[in-house]
Amino acid sequence: MSLLLALAMAAPAPTVLSGPVFECSFGAKQLRVTQEGQALVYRYGTKTKAELRIVADAKSRRVFYHRTLYPRGEDQTLRFVNGDYDYIVFAHWTAGSGPDIELDTAAQYGGLIVRKAGKTLSTRICKDGGDMLEWPIFKSLPTDEENRTPAI
Repeated sequence: MSLLLALAMAAPAPTVLSGPVFECSFGAKQLRVTQEGQALVYRYGTKTKAELRIVADAKSRRVFYHRTLYPRGEDQTLRFVNGDYDYIVFAHWTAGSGPDIELDTAAQYGGLIVRKAGKTLSTRICKDGGDMLEWPIFKSLPTDEENRTPAI
């Protein structure tokens, strides 16, 4: 029994990611998604004042994840639900068409879609930021069946 306890205590601690899951600026307004424990926190507003903050986890069914992979790219979305409103955070990335990944044909953009009762009210593209890496918490979230990333 003490050997099992010693092995368990010697096991490395699970890796905890830090930093934003998604971050972008639309000028004076900013969008930031962070992970706090097993929840994702959506924050929209200025640096000093949040206009909207949503805390959601897999059990709440208020945040959904989608990822579409392409041969040289991907789309990812996090859809936060707040009553009749959906706040869809999206990131798109495609590599250039040649052997050099830095060719002019490469594209990366991210942004936010706001919908009410299924109708799009606005689509905003990030001026700065907009990248989303796949975080381990995404695997625990309900899957959004539809890719809502807009083509730009």
